[in-house]
Amino acid sequence: MSVAGKTVLITGGGNGVGAETARQLRARGANLVLTDVDRSALDGVVGELGAGHALGIVADVTDLAEMESAVAAATERFGGVDVVVANAGIASYGSVLNVDPAAFYRVIDINIKGVFNTVRAALPSIIERRGYVLVVSSLAAFATGAGMAPYSASKAAVENFANTLRLEV
Repeated sequence: MSVAGKTVLITGGGNGVGAETARQLRARGANLVLTDVDRSALDGVVGELGAGHALGIVADVTDLAEMESAVAAATERFGGVDVVVANAGIASYGSVLNVDPAAFYRVIDINIKGVFNTVRAALPSIIERRGYVLVVSSLAAFATGAGMAPYSASKAAVENFANTLRLEV
């Protein structure tokens, strides 16, 4: 699938894998809609990519309304979303007995609820445009280690979420 002229929504687009994915897709002609909770990081990446082909939106993936607003902004600017990359994610480390429960819940909220909210918000446009959904998981979904319960559980969950979505659409 060529991405030239396509609109790609990437969560966690201000840093790391999301930002680099945006750079690679822009080099192939895609328009980018990047979301992140870090405005300055977003501004930096959008400035690098060129404001004419990239839009940065501060949005928290744990909030469905914010993700729906991001998709609405993408649609207003570029006509819709062709590809969504549900990339935003965090990790927390520590044994089950010692991990801070709030940190565990935050990983689950961002890594699972965030993927659901992202896909749910973008799916009508993706279906209409016969587009593509990419859910970023991890090897930790299949092979884990001590101290990785929150992260591994969340990545296994989104792996299966993506498998189910594949059957549905």
